[in-house]
Amino acid sequence: MGQPVKGSDDHLELGDWNAVCWVCGNKRKASKLKKHWQGYWVCPEHWEPRHPQDFVKAVPDVQTTPWVQPQPTGTYTLTDFLMTESSGDEMIYITTEDNQPLQTEN
Repeated sequence: MGQPVKGSDDHLELGDWNAVCWVCGNKRKASKLKKHWQGYWVCPEHWEPRHPQDFVKAVPDVQTTPWVQPQPTGTYTLTDFLMTESSGDEMIYITTEDNQPLQTEN
């Protein structure tokens, strides 16, 4: 068996070591590799910035009303006259309990 082929980065640099690019597999010095936004180390040729749309935050869409209140319950009072209504062109009669007209309105 032969010796592995030595490349341009197979030399001694104190404090540095050989590393492999995650994308292409080429051997480089670790100081030349860049950390990709996905967390692995790549050559400067394969490095790409993270897309700006990944950092966009949506504006909250609040669809509630500022305040609400419950619908009031019906209030009934007893009076001494009856009221009858009709629709259309007919007249509205307000009468007493003994059917005597009090008031006539259109």
